[in-house]
Amino acid sequence: MATTERRRPARERLLTAADELMFVEGVVLTPVDVILRRAGASPATLYANFGNKDGLIAAALERRLAEWTEVWDAAIAAAQTPTDRLLAIFPALRTYQRERLDERWCAFSGTAAATGKPAAAVAEMLTAEDTLLHERIESLSAEVVPGERGVRLADEVVVAYLGAITGMLRGDQERAIAAGERTAAHLVEVALAEV
Repeated sequence: MATTERRRPARERLLTAADELMFVEGVVLTPVDVILRRAGASPATLYANFGNKDGLIAAALERRLAEWTEVWDAAIAAAQTPTDRLLAIFPALRTYQRERLDERWCAFSGTAAATGKPAAAVAEMLTAEDTLLHERIESLSAEVVPGERGVRLADEVVVAYLGAITGMLRGDQERAIAAGERTAAHLVEVALAEV
């Protein structure tokens, strides 16, 4: 490990190693000793900072959620219309995938799929991401189509987004994002025609 890397706090090195390994190889399949080796940290340091592997996973997810929220916030801020704000999740996903994503799909979906019944700290972060997704999309959808139809539109856009995430795992990432975006845009057109 380079000297400049060692100067970074051990907590940050552990989070970076966890992010680089667990969300690419899988949270269950990545042994703690591999993370420690990559971070240049001791088991005592991991346990002092995170309690256990689940604590490290939760902290890495928390950092991921903050990064994702920042990218999504910027995409919403750049959008010009209510429809553009609702669909901003797709340009945000494209930016995030291009600039920050090393794995083939979503760290949260991968963790949820791999853990079955996750530890409380991990479950809390999975819930936080899910809550952000649904509440924000529902709020943005209400700006486009009011009432119950707006709630249904939000559910549909979330499904289009999750379909894009899944498509990223199974094939070309840009193609999956573009297909999700087109699907969501079509769903908005249908909803607007119904009101």
